[in-house]
Amino acid sequence: MSVLSRLQNRVSDLGRRRGVRIAVAVVYAIGILTSAVLVYREAAWLDRFANIVPQMLEGANLLAKEAVAIELTEKGTITFEGRKVGDAAIAGQMSRMFNEAGVIEARAEATSMLLGFARPSWMPIPFAQEPWLVPASATVALIVVVFACFSGLAFPLVGVTIVCGVVWTAAMLLGRPSLGVSLGAVPAALFAFALVVRAALVALDRASPVFAIASGVVREAMKLRIAVAFAAVAIVAIPLFPQWIDPLTPLRYQVQTFLARSLDTMYLVCAFLTVFLGCATVAFEIRDRQAWLTLTKPVSRFSWLLGKWLGIVVLNACILMVATVVMYGFLVQVRARPAQDLYDALAVRDEVLVARVGSVPIYEPLASTELQTAVEEAMKADPNIQADLRSGDRTEIEVKKQLARDIAGSYYKQLRSIGPNEEREYVFGGLESARESEGNLSLRYKFYSGESDPNETYPVVFVFGEGDTQEWTDRQFIAAQANVVPVPASAIAEDGTLKVRIANLRFNTSTDPGAPQFLPGKSSIAFDIDGLELLHRVGDFGDNLVRAQVVNLLKLSFLGMLSIVCASILSFPVACLVVFTVFAAGSIAPFLATSVDEYRIRTDSTTLKTFEAVIRAIAGATEFSVRSFGDAQANGPVVEGRLVSWAIVGRTFALIGVAWSGVLLLLGFAVFRRKEIAIYSGQGG
Repeated sequence: MSVLSRLQNRVSDLGRRRGVRIAVAVVYAIGILTSAVLVYREAAWLDRFANIVPQMLEGANLLAKEAVAIELTEKGTITFEGRKVGDAAIAGQMSRMFNEAGVIEARAEATSMLLGFARPSWMPIPFAQEPWLVPASATVALIVVVFACFSGLAFPLVGVTIVCGVVWTAAMLLGRPSLGVSLGAVPAALFAFALVVRAALVALDRASPVFAIASGVVREAMKLRIAVAFAAVAIVAIPLFPQWIDPLTPLRYQVQTFLARSLDTMYLVCAFLTVFLGCATVAFEIRDRQAWLTLTKPVSRFSWLLGKWLGIVVLNACILMVATVVMYGFLVQVRARPAQDLYDALAVRDEVLVARVGSVPIYEPLASTELQTAVEEAMKADPNIQADLRSGDRTEIEVKKQLARDIAGSYYKQLRSIGPNEEREYVFGGLESARESEGNLSLRYKFYSGESDPNETYPVVFVFGEGDTQEWTDRQFIAAQANVVPVPASAIAEDGTLKVRIANLRFNTSTDPGAPQFLPGKSSIAFDIDGLELLHRVGDFGDNLVRAQVVNLLKLSFLGMLSIVCASILSFPVACLVVFTVFAAGSIAPFLATSVDEYRIRTDSTTLKTFEAVIRAIAGATEFSVRSFGDAQANGPVVEGRLVSWAIVGRTFALIGVAWSGVLLLLGFAVFRRKEIAIYSGQGG
């Protein structure tokens, strides 16, 4: 035995001693409680400061030479509970905030500026905003330390603490505290993953064949470092993503980029782990006859398959849990970066880190009498139609249906077209809850104009509401790209409707007397049926993120069941190929559906028409079979700030988690029960 192995064994033996574990737990408990008391005192002071300072600023009158006003304008500071907050560099800004009456109107902006000086650099923003999080976090930390110490991870906890401290100290000395936090979070997150897996093994410690098999899968994955290797990819990448995002771009794009990269990384990591581990743990045990030894015990083949699936689901849940917590922690760091302007900060608050639902305008349908009259006139005016009717090539019913579709489509297309110097009004309904929330809404629009040159901007004017609450804004949009404009909730009427007038105008920059305020736009504006959407907030980001991860876990559970069933029938490489094919088809299902609808071969050849029909049948059947998997979108809506509702979670659970996975399990069991796992030949081996 090597020296290193002997040293590891001695350290392990030492870590298992009860006295050592108690000593480590006590030391950490003292450190956690001491830190919590100090942090809570500072957080409570900041909370009082944030509540009292606006009142102090309200009473500060420069004309009356109030002490607070004088101190702000001369020193750029304010004294609160014996502490001076601020800096002489902002004295000029503070002076400009006082109006002619000698009072500060923008008190919220002044308070925010002073809070930036009051909060120490080491104080996490959530603690500064919510002091109760300090004792809550301390309680969680104590539980984690106690569990780690008494589950055999006392010395790894000490080692991780030392590594994190060394990394963070080195980064601070180099003047890169942000990089130090990112690098220091990696060993801490890996330790957290090991801790969560240990807790999962405790939960699986039940007198049941299914739980025993599941526990074996988890232990095997950890022992062979398969789970650790895959989990490390996400746990290492997520803390480093903020370092690779340009801080000079709009804050909204920084937050969305970080969310998209983090969510996609952890989902793909779990998907690849599921396929490789799910296929390997079944195929290799059957190949090496280990399954024979297990199934000769009082363990049914159904329980064996179900236990393998449960073990993979537990591993995925552990990875998603740890990676999500890490992502949320660094999301706070990215969110704290400076915004380019007020609109950028509002976009992050109202459009990204929220849960929103969208609604399209209420279009008045074409009256049936008008539609019928238009159809009759079109039939009479088209000589080709008359010829087809006389020859019997087309029936009157077929012609009327086709004309009705074309006329209705042209009517709605006309409603979505606005010529230069014209305007149209669109009405959105069902906004009672949005009106009560008094928050900003977002109007998402994707317009086409002229040649839709991406290097050119086009003018448009939006008018929200009517009467006293009416507000308007002019914009320059890029054609064929999604644009967003904030909408005040005050523009919503009492009946929950919002009227939006869109004018194809441009603001006149001329200062000549008598010049019109607006001029006609460059060219006509048009948009698709989904090109105009009003989004309003219905929930918080945290709850939305949890629901999205539940949807991802349900999709991964189906992928795990598919891997296990395929591996119980096929060899390892063939099973992996089948599962990856289904996963790829399911992931691109929405694009596949569009391709099937648009697929046409313009030819009169019977052979090519037959080929087209065969391709459409195969692609259509494939798209139909994986449609539910592709429709269960979670990451995209979270990045766009859209609601992942409990209805979506329930539908995913019913269709993918129960129906699909259940059918696969029954089919796999029906085939697997007839499979000869091992036949004794009398030759040994």
